[in-house]
Amino acid sequence: MNKLLSSLARCCCLAALPYTALAADSLVADLEQRLARGGVESVNEVLTEPTAGAAMMVRLHRQTAACDLQAVSLTVRLARGANASAVPAHEEALRGATGRCARFVLALVSAAELPKVCASQAAWGAAQTARELRRRMAAIDADKLLRATVQGQACRAAYLFELENTRVTLRVATPPR
Repeated sequence: MNKLLSSLARCCCLAALPYTALAADSLVADLEQRLARGGVESVNEVLTEPTAGAAMMVRLHRQTAACDLQAVSLTVRLARGANASAVPAHEEALRGATGRCARFVLALVSAAELPKVCASQAAWGAAQTARELRRRMAAIDADKLLRATVQGQACRAAYLFELENTRVTLRVATPPR
């Protein structure tokens, strides 16, 4: 009897998986449809609405940070909009995704967008920023494809510039004699 119940529960869980995945993907699909009908600005307008829009934005950016390829692609397109509150949020999500799936993000962004995407995240402190920028540069150096592309080299250069020229620069002062 226990084996039968266990098997039945396992079958129910396996049967429900496609619906769970479908629910997760439905946000991106809905936003893609809205994008096709009304353009980037209409989607960004919906995403910046105070309640439901904010929840959708958080879900989209969570999927982007997790390197859901459809979500990353959509976020790149939405980041090209003019909405003053949506665009920086999309760029921040893309900065997070660049740390996990740099190849894909860099393949989608233009050269002009690289400095916005290949940068530190706002929530990081100085020490975490320095560590993460170094980790990301090392990841580009270790990836033969990224190392060989103009996008990969430009992204690494942007990380290096930030590391050497912003708040994360820590210099050891020599004591006076």
